[in-house]
Amino acid sequence: MSTKKDLAQLRKKAEKQGFRFIEAKSSHYKVFLVVSEATDTDEEVLKFVTTMPSTPSEYRGLKNAKAALKRFGFVCETERKGKPKPQRTH
Repeated sequence: MSTKKDLAQLRKKAEKQGFRFIEAKSSHYKVFLVVSEATDTDEEVLKFVTTMPSTPSEYRGLKNAKAALKRFGFVCETERKGKPKPQRTH
């Protein structure tokens, strides 16, 4: 189960990789990918990615948000606990 802290960490990592989060009326976040930055003559170009929950009430919310972000190039570093899995040598 995800927590608010997990959602905040995901948001922070995604923002570092060029995603923008805009809060909707429903208090969910609309996630956009920055296609081109704003310049003096042009506005910032955004591409819609997904809607992300702002609270961890739905148990699949964090996983669904990560999956949608990954489809648009998000790289999520996974923190594995314990020993690494042995590699197969077939």
